[in-house]
Amino acid sequence: MPGLSLKWNRIVVAMAVLIATLLLSTAVDAQQKVQNKTFVVIGTSRVSGDNIQIARDKAISQSLVTAVALMTEEILQVDSLVENFPQVNEVIYENTDAFVQDYKVLTETRSGKSYRVIVKATVAGKKIAKQLSRAGILRVKVTLPAILFFISEQNLLEDFPRYWWGKQMDGFESTTEATMTNILRAQGFRIVAHGGIEIRKMADWGSSDKPELTDEEAINLGTRLQADVVIVGTSIASPTPSVMGDDLKSFKGNLTARVLRTETGEKIANISRTAVTANVDESAGGKEALMMAGTLAGDKLAPQLATAWRKLAEKPSQVEVMVEGTGNLANFVKFRRALTSISGVGGIRVKEIKPNETTLIVEYQGKAEDLASELMLQNFDNFGINIYEITQENLKIAIVSG
Repeated sequence: MPGLSLKWNRIVVAMAVLIATLLLSTAVDAQQKVQNKTFVVIGTSRVSGDNIQIARDKAISQSLVTAVALMTEEILQVDSLVENFPQVNEVIYENTDAFVQDYKVLTETRSGKSYRVIVKATVAGKKIAKQLSRAGILRVKVTLPAILFFISEQNLLEDFPRYWWGKQMDGFESTTEATMTNILRAQGFRIVAHGGIEIRKMADWGSSDKPELTDEEAINLGTRLQADVVIVGTSIASPTPSVMGDDLKSFKGNLTARVLRTETGEKIANISRTAVTANVDESAGGKEALMMAGTLAGDKLAPQLATAWRKLAEKPSQVEVMVEGTGNLANFVKFRRALTSISGVGGIRVKEIKPNETTLIVEYQGKAEDLASELMLQNFDNFGINIYEITQENLKIAIVSG
């Protein structure tokens, strides 16, 4: 029975997606899911002379613009809509008819020189989202990275640098790290805690008991401790010549560090900040200088890292989709059309063609399991699909005739 077969295929797909979601531990930064929606709106126009039809058409047109505007506002939210309004106006409002699937005039009336209609309109939210995404207006929801600090620090009156990964320095946290942590955490970043004995059991620290780690060493340790980003560097406090008298002394705090992405080893940013303070006490003055250097670095790094991470999230990934059952060309064409309509799909190209099997490369803003979820929601008239394998970058799908 075609209906039963289609239902069973959808159950199989749902189970596959659920299993993949449980097995794949990586966080998914996917484009906001948008559905088509129906609005009931009012349109008004002015009657010129006795030409009721023109007034009616204008009132209907106004109501449809309102419906599209309501849908666009839901997708973007007000702040983003205001910020990008000139571009939204060009991409969406100059061609609102393209985003109205259908409409019905529920009632209409003339009152003096005004003509009003109540219209029920269905707006293609997915289509709007796709256009906004292509224009770079609709951005993915980004989960900011987890950060692990490897900053050694040497204040005045200290003969050697101190660092939390040292064997005899359990619980140490540099002043610059503590300052940057507060700034980054307030901006929504996650900070990997490194205190306590348990964390040391997760890595071999023998060869890493030194104040300056190589990129490879820091990335290796950061990966083991589930950090997305490591900040590796040094902070040093030193005296400077004072021009403020004998009692008040000047101190300089200098922080240099590099920011690395653990997944790829890519250097995201370099940090170099210097601050000068004055104090009568050497230790307190050095700490103040280090704290100020950390503040300058944190204020600079927070937006820079957020922008870099957003660009990574918005960069389309390539999902390899192997499709069986493509010998039925009509069904395969419908499948590709549905795939193209999914929000977040940027492009599709053929990688390989075999008898009754085609492999596609799909540019998609999201992970493979998100794409599988979207395909599960598609309706196919004469066939169903069975998604029988999902990995982080691959889908295997069978087109099943009804």
